[in-house]
This record gives sequence, C-alpha cells and structure tokens, in this order.
Amino acid sequence: MQIPFPYFTGCPAWSNRNWIGRVFRTGTETSELLREYSRVFNTVEGNTLFYALPPMATVERWMAETAVHFRFAPKFPKVISHERRLQGAGEENKAFFRVLEALADGNKLGLSFLQLPPSFNINHLDTLSAYLKSLPKSFSYAVEPRHISWYDKADNEKRLDDLLETLNIDKAIFDTRPLFASDPDNKDEEEARERKPQMPIRKVGLSNHPVIRFVGKDNPNKNKKYLREWASVINKWILEGKKPYFFAHSGDDDFAPFVARQFNEKLKKINPAVPSLSEFEIDRIKPEQESEQLDLF
Repeated sequence: MQIPFPYFTGCPAWSNRNWIGRVFRTGTETSELLREYSRVFNTVEGNTLFYALPPMATVERWMAETAVHFRFAPKFPKVISHERRLQGAGEENKAFFRVLEALADGNKLGLSFLQLPPSFNINHLDTLSAYLKSLPKSFSYAVEPRHISWYDKADNEKRLDDLLETLNIDKAIFDTRPLFASDPDNKDEEEARERKPQMPIRKVGLSNHPVIRFVGKDNPNKNKKYLREWASVINKWILEGKKPYFFAHSGDDDFAPFVARQFNEKLKKINPAVPSLSEFEIDRIKPEQESEQLDLF
C-alpha cells in the first residue's frame, strides 16, 4: 500500500498463517507475518489488546516491523469495558494508555475503539459520558454500542450522538448484513452467525475517523450491494476531509483480505484517485496455475 492512501483499511488480525501463499508472499515465516501484513494494509484492529496487554518490548517490536504509514487501532481491554463496565478501572486504564502513548510516540497509533457490552444500554449513558470525558484528549476514539436501546431513531440515539460529536468521538458501525442476508455457505459462516450481532446501520460520521466493521461472505457476489453502499458513503467522508476506517471480516477471517480488496475496488470505481491495495501473492500466479479463487475477482 502506497502513500498517500485516503482511508485506513485492514483486517481483525495480522497473524493468519492461512494467508501465506494467498495474500502474503510464499515462504513468509511466522516471525514475518506483521511485516508482510503492513506491506498490504495500513491498519489492523488491535483485538489482542481486548484480551491482554502486550509487554512494552512487544509494542516496540510491532512498531519496528510495520511500514511508516501503518497505524494500529487498539481495542479497549475487556477488563475495562466488560468486566469493570467503565467504572473503577483506574489501574487498567493507566496500563492501557501507556501502550497508546508508546504507539503515539512511535507515530503508529491510529484510532482506539471502545466496544460496549451487549447489556450496556441507554440507562448507562451517564456512566459512558463520565468515562469518555475522562479520556486523554490527544487520542482519537470510536464507540461501538451493542444494545438496541442506543438505536431508537429518537431521543436515546440523539443523546448518544450529541455526546460523541461534542467530544469528537466517532461511532463504530458493525455491519453484519451480508452474513444474515442468505443461508450460510459453510460451517465458518454458520458459527459466525451465532457469535456476531445484527445491529442497526447508521451511515453517520460524527468526527474525523468514522469506523466501519464489515462482515462479508466468502462469496463476493453476496457482498457487492453492501460494499457499493459503503463505497459511496466512505467516498463522501473522504471528500469532506475525514479519514475513515474500513475493517473487513469474514466467517473465520480467512477471506477477510479479499473482502477488503473487493471494497477497495468498489471505492476506486467511484474515486479513481484511490490507489489499489498492494499486490496479493495470488496475483503472482501464472495463468495456467490460476484457481477458482482467482476467478471470483
């Protein structure tokens, strides 16, 4: 991926060995996965931080192994969001922000996103407000609500949006529509439907870094209409001077890079100034070696 790139795009993780020989170059070693990932994408969801914070030595290694344009998008630890529910997590907050400060000092910090627990509803707005107002103002954030009470198209939703907009915080939009629009095509998609929620879709950018977390299907034809929608919205945000994030998922995320590339090509069709993603390894395969996978694109 070359600079300049007008938006951030990536996947939920970088360490998928099944991408070797398909997305990553053949022969990529485990120790080279992050370096290879940052050759193709310019961000990654920091989902590992949701479960445990890495040692600072690991953070330093991450920064050293990624391209200059690359930005990590850390997820708030679940001990803060799901266990402490944004209260009484002073030490956990300090530890998390030490990681963010290190990434920021290395010019590798992007947006950080706070995923709220499924049971965290509008009745907890005061708790959410107090927590968000306590966050360091020097970083960028997004909040992902996962309870239907935040999406009433009325007072509840307006109160949340007004709070976020006032604090220059974006709303992370989790789009699982392709996953539920048709029957699962494989076991991975079937299991993903059991894990992932169906949330209302709001095409709203409240601050400078709107966030789309998109769960596509392995069959790209079933993603097309949704990706066309988002390409139009994200292009509008880009033209407004925002720099959005688009994170691609799939059933088991083996296909996530291809969803990201499919989206980028949709965006490129309406905005030719958008560069193509860096070459995938399958692009190097000679014509006589092409697989059915390549024919999908």
